[in-house]
Amino acid sequence: MRRSILAAILVLGLTGCFGNPPRSSGMALHDLGPAGGPWAYPGVAIAVLDLQPAAWLASPAQLYRLAYADPLRRHAYTESRWVAPPAELIEGQLQRRIVYGQPDMAARGCRLALTLDEFEQRFDSAQASKTMLEVRARLLPARGETPLARRAFTVEQPAPTADAHGGVEAARAAVDTLVVQLSQWLGEVARSHPPTITQCKEAS
Repeated sequence: MRRSILAAILVLGLTGCFGNPPRSSGMALHDLGPAGGPWAYPGVAIAVLDLQPAAWLASPAQLYRLAYADPLRRHAYTESRWVAPPAELIEGQLQRRIVYGQPDMAARGCRLALTLDEFEQRFDSAQASKTMLEVRARLLPARGETPLARRAFTVEQPAPTADAHGGVEAARAAVDTLVVQLSQWLGEVARSHPPTITQCKEAS
């Protein structure tokens, strides 16, 4: 009889542990998904890629701005955020495609120093929004801090829906567009300044 009681208590305890899964907090955590298409190698080898964020982009908050109503104020979604600060997610995407997507990863190359100035969902009306991605890029030699080339990039990517999920979809597409623009820019640098390729391979 005693064994039966203990067995019943054990069954009830297990039911309590496994029969009621933990409740979701309601917070949606987003990333940029798998890396996109292959890197269109522009002829300039990149050995190191580093992306530094502006101070206001150092948290995982998913930011948006109501440009039509309150253009000087930033908001953060209360039930949607990034799994890590945006700069970490974007840097990971760029490294997988640019650095590790090259024909010869073992080759010496330049350093690509990026600064993330803006990454937000901007609402031009209550029904329409877009992701704004602004990055400053400097192409640096293998050694030294004198830029070989520099350019600022601004990507405006319309969101499919005027909500947090639409902002995430637009953000992923904006990063894909940035990858294409970086490749085109580096290709232009290689064609217009051939010595750049040599400087990228020099150790000093």
